[in-house]
Amino acid sequence: MRIFLIRHTESIGNKQQVYAGMTDYELTENGLNQMKNVVAQFSKIIDRTSSYHLYSSPLSRCTLLSDEIEAIIEKSKMIDNRLRETNFGLFEGKSYVELVNEFPEIIDAWNEDLIHYQIPNGESLFQCSERVNEFCNEIILKNEDSIIVSHGGIIKLLLLSILGLDLDHFWKVYTGNGCIIEIEYNNGFGFLRNIIQLN
Repeated sequence: MRIFLIRHTESIGNKQQVYAGMTDYELTENGLNQMKNVVAQFSKIIDRTSSYHLYSSPLSRCTLLSDEIEAIIEKSKMIDNRLRETNFGLFEGKSYVELVNEFPEIIDAWNEDLIHYQIPNGESLFQCSERVNEFCNEIILKNEDSIIVSHGGIIKLLLLSILGLDLDHFWKVYTGNGCIIEIEYNNGFGFLRNIIQLN
């Protein structure tokens, strides 16, 4: 089974360098141009003889890209809410510097336990990983070639889940806008085959 994990291209939230989870930020002009590059790169590596299943986050920065991929594989996407970015709650739409100035005690508590601390009105990394793990378990059981279009944090969690790595490895992975990660998964074992990052 081949699994492709693809992150959306640059959004307004990315450009502003704010926590952009559940907010439906539009793509920047650069993000729209990056999308053409992602589609071109993906067209070169996909196996045209395979029947892929396409999954996408419901947020428009992902559905725009998955719309383009639909045209390549000639198959409709399936929207799955579990592929939404982390719910950043109180942090949403703010930069780290703003949060340090406005909520220093909350930031201190978060930094002491980045995995289990639940952001006020949001979720913890662990809670987020639980929904991602549930999704991964389902696609592994189906044993079908899959393409998943989602967000930076979710791409990392998908990768860890499929490869059987714990959450401590979350910060050891870089998932740039428009990156394509290819994983091979067979007989209960997954390995990383390829990573393509936009220049």
